[in-house]
Amino acid sequence: MEINDLMIFLKVAQLGSISKAAEELGYVQPNITGRLKILEGELNTLLFRRTNKGVVLLPSGELLVEYATKIIQTVEEAKEKIQNQHPILRVGATQTISKMYLTPMLLTNQPLFSLYMRTSEELRSLLKVKEVDLVITNQNWQDAGIKKMYSFTEEIGWIGSKTSDFSTCQRILINQSKTCPYREATLNFLKKNQTAKQMIELDSLDTMLSMIESGNGMAILPISFCTTNIIAYPRHHAFFDPIQINIYAAASHPSVLTHVFLQSFRNFMP
Repeated sequence: MEINDLMIFLKVAQLGSISKAAEELGYVQPNITGRLKILEGELNTLLFRRTNKGVVLLPSGELLVEYATKIIQTVEEAKEKIQNQHPILRVGATQTISKMYLTPMLLTNQPLFSLYMRTSEELRSLLKVKEVDLVITNQNWQDAGIKKMYSFTEEIGWIGSKTSDFSTCQRILINQSKTCPYREATLNFLKKNQTAKQMIELDSLDTMLSMIESGNGMAILPISFCTTNIIAYPRHHAFFDPIQINIYAAASHPSVLTHVFLQSFRNFMP
C-alpha cells in the first residue's frame, strides 16, 4: 500500500468525484481509477459506490478515511522531524532537465538537494501533496496551489552524430511521453515539411544520446547536449522556438533552502 495511493483515495473521498480529484491532483482520470482499483484489490473490498453524480464512500471506505488520515499525518510528522535534523531540499525534474541542469550540481561536494526523476504529470501531483519542494519542468502550469519561482529558455534543434548527415539519416528518436515538448516539436516539423522517416519511441534519455552519438538516429533536443561527437544541424535551426523551463514551488511561503537552491542553480546553468 503506497502513501500516494492513500492521498489519492482521501482526495476522491473529500471531493466525492474521481474526475475532480484527477483535475486537482494533476492526474488523468484513468490513473486515479487505476490506483483506486489497486487499493481495493490490496484490501479485498470496495471502497466507493459509483453513482451518476460521482462516488459515495462505502463502510469500508469510511473506515479507511480514518486510518489513512492518521497514517499520512504520522508520515508528515516524521518527515518534518527528519528534515529539521538534516534539512535538504527535494527537487523533482524530468530526465532531460535532470541530466542537463541538475547532475552538475549533484557532482559538487555539498549538494543542496535530493533528486526525484518523474514525468511532469507525476511531479505536479507530488508538488501539490508536498512530496517534493520544487519542480523544474518544461510545462507551463496554471494552478492556484503552486507558484512559479523562476523561468528561463533553452534552444532546441536537430542534433546527431558528426559523422551522419541530416538528409540521409532515416531514424528519428522521440520521447514516449505525449506531453514532451521535444516530441511535439519533432512531430510538428515532420508534418510541416512532409518528411518521411522511421520514428523510434524511447523512455531513456541516456539510450537516446548513445544512439545519436553512434550515428544510429537523430532527435530534436536542447542544443546544449552537443559534444565533440554530437552536433547540431544548423540548416533547420530557425524553425524552432526556444523552450521555456519553469521552476515551481508550493504556493506557501518558500523556505530559505529554496532561495539558496535557486541562487546556486543560476550559477550552474550552462
